[in-house]
Amino acid sequence: MSDGPVRVTGPLLAVLNALLEADDYELHGWAIMKATGKSGPTIYKILERLAEAEWVTSRWETDTEPGKPRRRYHQLTGHGVTEARQLVARRAAPTAPARTRLAFGGCQA
Repeated sequence: MSDGPVRVTGPLLAVLNALLEADDYELHGWAIMKATGKSGPTIYKILERLAEAEWVTSRWETDTEPGKPRRRYHQLTGHGVTEARQLVARRAAPTAPARTRLAFGGCQA
């Protein structure tokens, strides 16, 4: 098992959020594209990276409708859910503490 995706990007976080929101359900690529607003090549490259990190499992649909291509379904693994939640939380947290504005009383000469 690898440490996870090497680069953390906005599209990666969007895909992770879509998969986290799916809870225990599998999503196919088109559903992820629709949820994130990202293109197919972007989504599939991210899913490939997540699969290499063992954060996502994928399977091909077994029952297809005639004339329609098979769909590939993706779902976060248990490890992937834990890591994705931590990564998303870290990225959502402020990176620097809010500055406190100091007020000084007037000086008399």
